[in-house]
Amino acid sequence: MSTKQEFWDNVSKYREMGMDPLRWVAGCAVKVDLNTVVYPSLHNLKPSLKQMGISLGERVDADIFPLTENGPVITRRIYNPSNPEIDLDDLKKINPKRAISLLQVFQKNAEKQEKFQALLNTLYSSISKSDVHFTVGKGHSIITGFPEAEFALFDFISYEEGRSDGWCLSNNDTIQIIDPTADPSSEQQTNVAISNSLNDLISLGCFEELKVLPVVDAPNEEIKNNISKNMETFANKYNIELLTSESPQRGKLLIGATMFGTLRKEPPTKLNLLNTGMQILVTRPFGDLAPINVFLSCVADETFLQDLEKTGYTLKDVENAKNSVISTMNEPNLKVAEIINKYLPEFGNSFDINEHVLVTGDLSGPGIMIFKEHADNAQVDISLDNLPLRYPEFVKYATENFLMDNATAGTNGAVAVIASPNIIVNISSDLKSAGYDPHIIGTVLGKGNGTVNISKDVNDMITSDILLNQLNIGVE
Repeated sequence: MSTKQEFWDNVSKYREMGMDPLRWVAGCAVKVDLNTVVYPSLHNLKPSLKQMGISLGERVDADIFPLTENGPVITRRIYNPSNPEIDLDDLKKINPKRAISLLQVFQKNAEKQEKFQALLNTLYSSISKSDVHFTVGKGHSIITGFPEAEFALFDFISYEEGRSDGWCLSNNDTIQIIDPTADPSSEQQTNVAISNSLNDLISLGCFEELKVLPVVDAPNEEIKNNISKNMETFANKYNIELLTSESPQRGKLLIGATMFGTLRKEPPTKLNLLNTGMQILVTRPFGDLAPINVFLSCVADETFLQDLEKTGYTLKDVENAKNSVISTMNEPNLKVAEIINKYLPEFGNSFDINEHVLVTGDLSGPGIMIFKEHADNAQVDISLDNLPLRYPEFVKYATENFLMDNATAGTNGAVAVIASPNIIVNISSDLKSAGYDPHIIGTVLGKGNGTVNISKDVNDMITSDILLNQLNIGVE
């Protein structure tokens, strides 16, 4: 069977599951827009939520809370966000201190900030009637094209106050598809989903006592069972404890996970210690999603393929690149976590800028825009002098043809590390020994107002004016 025939057969299969891969090819994000919808809604609701006894954590990649003697108890509950029926006695018994949330919202409720905010207000107002006080440490909001597929999933976290000997880290993430040319219940789809959720813990040096709570939904039991078996295989392979948990039963394909792990060091979140001369390293070149988007566009539309061939590349070239990046996405970056962990202070100890990694970050979602976020939060200026791309030719093609807003993004992507030059040298050596391809890409210029200097080459990587306008472009 030809590549194109396989593709269209899979398109039909995915459409039967309530998804349209062609929308994904065109770059339509499955996430609710953070900057125009999620963040403004949370900002507006924060005061009223606080009065309800519900606090919102900082905008972080992973939730971090004390690891106490008996560890956290995790209890999952799933509600209808539009018409939440909360068992108040049940919630009182759970008595959570924290929660990790996953919200799947009908498209019309996700497009406008006012509607999304109203939905959140309805949901949390109902929860608050339990008079239980907790912090939402991490939230993830995604879009569905079906009103009946909405759900609000909470992993409630309960623990006793007491002596702590480390930190517990948690993160959640989901995918619907990473490669529409593959079967939805293939191992690679599942492996990428779990690895992507795990990567934010990895970026913080967390690799011990890992636990996974799967989120699996599908239009039939066969696919659901196959994905669940894949989850079990992955967990066994990487010594991750698989916790039994309910999943939303909406009949639409969804693969994801909530991850928990233990860190008995201090996490590298010391933005306040960043200063002049510190270097920025990435564990490998980035821009992994570009070859996937280019390949799928070329298979779906002959015009894209003809344009690609004019640049000297064939469909086979981009297919090989696609397969290569997906192979990388399949493997969790556990060695990266071990290396970062090696350069962290012991739990309860202070950071030394000459000995420790100060700040890290996962480039998966934001790509290089993570450095703008770090610069703003640390109030430092940064210079990005070298932007290593896995397949620069396909990043440029994806950008020129408006296939992606930000072609530096990835899934289960590269990890950034910021530290003093002597530490960066050692980490780079360790990464190379572990089979990675690290690159020093920039420096911290010093205290400032969050400026990120970058060359004009970024115009070949990002099309979004909203993103480009946040960067100081053209500084050599």
